[in-house]
Formats: sequence, C-alpha cells, structure tokens
Amino acid sequence: MKNIKKIKEKRLVKVEEPNPGKPTLIKIGYRDIKLEWIVPDFRTDVLTDCFGWYLPREGKIQVQKYLDPQEEVNTVFHEILHAVVYGSGLNQANGPLKEEDAEELTVNQITNYCMGAFRDNPWLLDYIKENMDKDK
Repeated sequence: MKNIKKIKEKRLVKVEEPNPGKPTLIKIGYRDIKLEWIVPDFRTDVLTDCFGWYLPREGKIQVQKYLDPQEEVNTVFHEILHAVVYGSGLNQANGPLKEEDAEELTVNQITNYCMGAFRDNPWLLDYIKENMDKDK
C-alpha cells in the first residue's frame, strides 16, 4: 500500500517509479513541482479521459506513464502551462481564465501552437537555451 496515493475526489492511484531518463522535478515560478508517471486506472476513472493533470495543492504533475513520446512531451508542456496559469492567478475569481473551460481551451491551444513551433523549427529550442542568459 505504500505506493497508493489519494488524489482528486478521494480516488486512489498507484504511483509508478519513474522511468529511467524521465524527469521527476520541474521548477515553475516559485515552486518545485514533482513529476509522477502513473498508469491510468479504468476502475476509478483516474487519467482515463486525459493524459495528465496538474495538482496544485499537492505540487504535482501526473502523466500517464506509457504515452508515445510526442503525446508525452505535449502533455508535460500542457500541464506546465496549467501550473503557470494557477501560479499567476489567471484562473482566480476575476481572472480571464476563471472558467475551467476557458482555461483548458487556452492552455490547449497555446500548447499545441508552441509545440508546433518547436517541432517545425528544430533550431528554436537551442537558440532559446543558448541566448536566454546572455547579456547584451
């Protein structure tokens, strides 16, 4: 029972040990967010209608363990953007993304367009990494 964790709506899910080479932590804003790779559970409906989710109160992003690489990276980036929305307060009572549907639509579209830009322009990520800490 040590690998069983309570999550949304008191459901239980088995947390898998990370796959070798997969990240287990990401820093987003002021927070360190754990990355967990889990197996969907159809009995409890955990991650059966989505590939991942961000759990802000627990400081976690959980992603289905056995996604193909394109879906996995898209899902991780998508959940990072949810963490950004939450951390920046854009989904608070008077925020522009206060409605859950508005947040999901916005995050999904930004994710897909950014991933498309990264994929269609292979030089882009290296360019960003090489220049983001340089002074003028």
